[in-house]
Amino acid sequence: MAYRLGDIDCVSARGHSALGGTLAIQAVWRYDCAVDMAALTEFHAALRTGRLGRVVVAAMIPAAGDRWSARAEFAPLEVAETPIPRADLETWIVEQGRAELHTFGGPAWRLSVVNCDNGESAVSLLASHTIADGLAFCDAIAEAVAGKAFDVRYSSDEFGRMRLLSGDFRDAARRGGALLKAVGLAAQLAVSRRGDTKAQSDVDDRNFRLPTVDATVPAAQWHAAARARGGSATTLAVAVTAAIATEIGRTDEQGLARMIMPVSTRSDEDRRANALASIDFEVDLRDGALTDLAPLRALIKEKLSAAVTTGQPAAPLIPIAVALPRVLFAVLVRKVAADATVSVCSNLGEIDPAMLCIDGHPASTIRLGLVNQSLDSRTVLTERGGNLYVSLFESAGEITLRANGFHPPKLVDAEQLAKVVQQVLAEYGLTAILE
Repeated sequence: MAYRLGDIDCVSARGHSALGGTLAIQAVWRYDCAVDMAALTEFHAALRTGRLGRVVVAAMIPAAGDRWSARAEFAPLEVAETPIPRADLETWIVEQGRAELHTFGGPAWRLSVVNCDNGESAVSLLASHTIADGLAFCDAIAEAVAGKAFDVRYSSDEFGRMRLLSGDFRDAARRGGALLKAVGLAAQLAVSRRGDTKAQSDVDDRNFRLPTVDATVPAAQWHAAARARGGSATTLAVAVTAAIATEIGRTDEQGLARMIMPVSTRSDEDRRANALASIDFEVDLRDGALTDLAPLRALIKEKLSAAVTTGQPAAPLIPIAVALPRVLFAVLVRKVAADATVSVCSNLGEIDPAMLCIDGHPASTIRLGLVNQSLDSRTVLTERGGNLYVSLFESAGEITLRANGFHPPKLVDAEQLAKVVQQVLAEYGLTAILE
């Protein structure tokens, strides 16, 4: 297998380091009984030999791009020593989402389990987004349940230092024009860096958590609501996200909700970590909820077709960013991370039922969501223009929607977010259970 990261994965890995926290994906399984520890131990071992069985190693010459390695450090299965009060389970879940990950070298993922004092239990899997996007993460879980292993090998793991260095020189030289443009960009960033300061978390932010709400809706109800308005499950998700954005004032100067939607470009037997493109568009909800989703559905379909079938070139800045010295890359990332108008909607679709069975038995519930560890304070979030990220998936006859959001002054805590989410879902005739 090719050992050099693609530019998108390389930018992802370096971006985590630059922003001071990993962008991760977390799955949480809840059970009405204790977990089968023997089966969970087998699942943990299977994850090590699957898609998550690799880490990133920094290139000696940054412009060459970092490389993959199967020589990874893995965290052990983490088992809480004593049962916790059932009322503290949500706190435990949040703590697992804050667990330290190391995309470079590892451990790049962690599996943990806890028992509650009422006989219930929960399992958390947290993984760096660099080593797996949403679909790859789900595939890794389903494949581990099935005991499917991969022969993860990279020739560079056997290279000596001089051979690695010569390979870095060769691959850096291939960048050609990107290197020349990086020199000019580096000069600009070096000047701006003089006045650049990284936001520090306030003392009052020590226990801050990015406002997050999980809403569960019967899948039949969700699909019926979408069809009644001439839309699809994805179109309805976009409309809901745009409505939340409009309600909290996360819009452009014209009052339009600016949307970004990740698009999977993953094919069968695709081993890429992040096989993603994205589409962007505006949604106008200034007159209220959309009664007709057909125009929005057509727009999304057109954008998706262009991105998937004709291919979508990487943003011009990405190869230039890879060629930057690491310290200046950090300056660039902090500058482009700020945007007070963009919202993201991601739909994983219907997940494999095997994902519920990590200990051989179906869990009572499963949650999936993005955890951005760098958004750890009101100070940082405000500096970056706030945040709104909505994701959803379908499992066991239910649609689970997760919203992460912070946009002062209308959205600063989970209670406000829950109120907005419930209000927007009700506008589309959806009845949700919120957590």
